[in-house]
Amino acid sequence: MSYELFEGKGIIRKVRLKKDKEFFNHAKKKLGFPEEIDLVTFCTAIALYKEHIGESLDKKDNLSLKEMAKMYSFKKGKLYDFIILNRLEVLEKRLEEFEKYFYVGFEILREWFEQYGPDVISEIERFCGILDYIIGDSLDD
Repeated sequence: MSYELFEGKGIIRKVRLKKDKEFFNHAKKKLGFPEEIDLVTFCTAIALYKEHIGESLDKKDNLSLKEMAKMYSFKKGKLYDFIILNRLEVLEKRLEEFEKYFYVGFEILREWFEQYGPDVISEIERFCGILDYIIGDSLDD
């Protein structure tokens, strides 16, 4: 079997709905990410970590996404593809699985910003607050 990054799919997508785009751009700026793909991978990492610590994720199909970047610009692509392929054991439609995790993480990030974001001033406080929010439930176990 020959390996192709995300089964040879060539495009990473981001949110398309107006309210999602507005939050996406706001979060990208507030977290200091230079590229859109950085926020996409951050959101995906949030969801992967939530699942890793035992959270049940509500992953959705048919997301309202649009083209964002060509795959060659996704420098962490192999890492995420291998996580999905080997850790999650998803053999087909891995890019679709990646996008589902992105959107779950995107929604978790939106929840955090709605609850705590307005009170946080610095980037470091934001990242620490997001991490606390993500792992908060697992600390009680």
